Amino acid sequence: MRSRPQALRRPSPAIASTSRRVGAALVTLFLAVGVTACSAGGVDAGSSMDLAKEDSANGITADATRDESAPESPSGALNRTLVQTRAVIKTGEIATTSKDLDGVRQEVDHLLFGFDGQLAGEQTSHDDDGKIERSTLILRVPVAKFDAAMDAFEKLGRMKTSDSNSKDVTTEVIDVNERVETTQDSLDRLQRFLRTSQNIDDLIRFEREITTRESELQSLTAQQAYLNDQTSMSTITLYLSTATTYIEQPGALDDAGFLAGLESGWNALKVFAIATLTVVGVVIPSATAVAMFGVPTWLLLRAIRRRNRASTPIAPPATD
Repeated sequence: MRSRPQALRRPSPAIASTSRRVGAALVTLFLAVGVTACSAGGVDAGSSMDLAKEDSANGITADATRDESAPESPSGALNRTLVQTRAVIKTGEIATTSKDLDGVRQEVDHLLFGFDGQLAGEQTSHDDDGKIERSTLILRVPVAKFDAAMDAFEKLGRMKTSDSNSKDVTTEVIDVNERVETTQDSLDRLQRFLRTSQNIDDLIRFEREITTRESELQSLTAQQAYLNDQTSMSTITLYLSTATTYIEQPGALDDAGFLAGLESGWNALKVFAIATLTVVGVVIPSATAVAMFGVPTWLLLRAIRRRNRASTPIAPPATD
């Protein structure tokens, strides 16, 4: 007697429950990955659209945006991120005397070379023997070496006076750089509009605006160049003279006191006397001319008038 084939054995309830949990977990994982990808794409797209709208509202198109890592523009505009340190203008004045000014003058050139500086101006006078008796030198040295240069130049000969000043212009430098960049961007946009404009009125208006922007940009770049020069190179004025030709600088209280007031009053009196004598000197020639010609003429006219009055007959009174 043949036995019937056994029916397919059904999985146990535990195995079936585990399979369902694994499948649900895989489905959940795939859905989470898909939602994350879509969300990321939506955020990126939304951010890009927001930036585009903001640039459009500010009048900046895609080709007008600037790369922060791009090199400096031909106009010399600096990006705001380049201003990272304080911008300071430093100036100094030194007066010194020496018997051998020719040797001191050579030492100045040697020190300038060591400080990577340069001679910006010089006024020198010589004595009858051809030796220097007085000299005024305008020296330019890097701002970072200003203090060291002042110390070195003070040791030339016998120092009489020394003074230094510093002016912080960081805010001014940042402001000028920002204005240069903004004006350059505006000029670039106007030039693009001019190239694509088809209306005569728009062409005239854009050309007028471009001329105004170019003038503003030229002025701003000149200010920028001046500030860059002054903040990168300091200025030291060096006065060289011998002990006999040195002129002492007046002090703050040199013109105070009774004797100083008396001297000032005497000088004022002399000035008044000189002015009075000058006026008298101008008036005397005119008064002399009037006395020589005006008085005789007046006397002659007066005599003629009297004679005419005497020779005129008196008319008899009228009768009824």
